Amino acid sequence: MQIQRFSGGFFFDDSSNRLKELFKVNQTEVVRFEPEFVAIPFDQHIGAPNKLVVAIGDQVQKGQIIAKSSADISGHVHSSITGTVVEVCEVPALGENTQTAAIIRRNQSKDHTESLIDANFSYEKTVRAAGIVGLGGATFPTHVKLNPADHIDVQTIILNGAECEPFIASDDFLMQKESRKILRGGEIAREILEAKEILVGIEKDKPKAIAAMEKAANKVKNCRIVPLPVKYPQGGEGQLLETLIAAESPLDGRSVETGAFTINVATAFAIAESVDERKSLTHRYVTITGDVKKPQVIYFPLGTRVKDLIDACDGFYGTPSRIIHGGPMMGKTITDLDFPLTKGSNAIIVFNEEHDGKVTESPCIRCNRCVEVCPVRLEPQNIDLAYRNDDLFTCDQLLATACINCGCCTYVCPARRNLAANITKAGAAIKNEKEALEDAK
Repeated sequence: MQIQRFSGGFFFDDSSNRLKELFKVNQTEVVRFEPEFVAIPFDQHIGAPNKLVVAIGDQVQKGQIIAKSSADISGHVHSSITGTVVEVCEVPALGENTQTAAIIRRNQSKDHTESLIDANFSYEKTVRAAGIVGLGGATFPTHVKLNPADHIDVQTIILNGAECEPFIASDDFLMQKESRKILRGGEIAREILEAKEILVGIEKDKPKAIAAMEKAANKVKNCRIVPLPVKYPQGGEGQLLETLIAAESPLDGRSVETGAFTINVATAFAIAESVDERKSLTHRYVTITGDVKKPQVIYFPLGTRVKDLIDACDGFYGTPSRIIHGGPMMGKTITDLDFPLTKGSNAIIVFNEEHDGKVTESPCIRCNRCVEVCPVRLEPQNIDLAYRNDDLFTCDQLLATACINCGCCTYVCPARRNLAANITKAGAAIKNEKEALEDAK
C-alpha cells in the first residue's frame, strides 16, 4: 500500500542516534521479574476514581479485583501477585504528587491459576472485567473505546507498533515474542466493531518485529503489516492515521470518527489474553535502559517499584542525574525510586550527568522552527509567550488544548525554550478554567 507523510515531525540527529546505540537493549529471551512486594495504585486509568474492595489482612489471588468503580469510564485494578494486603498508604506519583496504593506481600504458595473472569461474559464485558486500558500511554478504558456511538462506521482496525520514542523497545520485543496474540487481539476488536481490515504500523528500524508480525499475518484474513518511515512522532494516533489512511484526526481526539479504530499492540495483546485465556491485566513489558549496567526489557507485575527493576539491571552506571518514566520526548521525571510502575508504564530511562543534556533557556529568536515541526500545526512560540504572560484567552484562541505534547518544538528550539511543557500547562489551565465555569452554572 502507498503511505503518506504526516505533517511536521523530524528525524533524530546523529547525537540522538549515538545514544540509541549506546542504550540499545540486546536480548533474545523474556526476562521475568517477580518481587516480594508490590504497591498497586487504585487509579491507573483516565476516568472515575476507584474504591478499594479489599482490606488490610486479606489474602488476595493474582488477578483478583482489589479496586473498582461502578462508573462506565473507569478501569478495574487487580492484584498482580498472590499474597496478603499488608498496608494501604500513599506512594510516590509523577511529579511531586502521591497516590494511594495497596501494599501486597507475596505468599510462598504458587500463584492462583484458575481464571477469575466469568467464562460467559461477552468480549466487551471480558475486556472491562480484565481492567484493560490503552497501554500506549493514554490509559483510556478500552471497553469504552470498543463501544463507539451508533453512527460510527469503523472500517479499519489499526494496531500501533510504531514505538517512535528513542530508547524504548517494549513493543518491539512484544511483537517479536507474541505476534500471534497481538493479531488475535486485533481480530477480536474487528469482530466487535464489524470492521473489514487490520493494519499494523511498525517503524522500519524494527526488522525482527516486522518479520515476526508478517509471518503471523499470513494466517489472518485482510491483515497487512505496514513498515513506516522512522520519523518522530510517527506513533502519535493522528500521525499514524495520516500515514496509513490519509485521514486527519479531529482536534477533539475522537479519531474513530475517521472510520479507523486505533489501539497499541500491547493493548491488543491484553485483549487476546483476556478473551482467550481469561487473564486480567496484571503484568506488562517495560524497557529499563539508559545509564544502567544491564539494559533490559522486563516482564513485570504491576506495582513493582523502580528501584527493584533498577536492581534487576545490576544497578546504575555512574551517578544518576535524571530518571524518566516513559520516553525522553514525552516522559516525566521521577524523583523517588519507590515509584510503582503501573498500566501506563512502558519505560524507565536513566541519564547520568554525562548524558543528561541540561540546558539554559535564552530569548526566542523567532526562527519558526517550532511551527515547522509541529504535527498538529500549532504556533508553539506564540502559545508559550501568551502563557508566560498569563494570557490564557490567547492560548485558547491558539488551540493550546490541541497539543499532543510530543516535544518536537522543544527539541528543535535553538534557544532551548521549554515550549512543550508550557503549552501543556496552558492546555491544562484552560480545561480547568472551563470546568470551573461549568460547575458554577
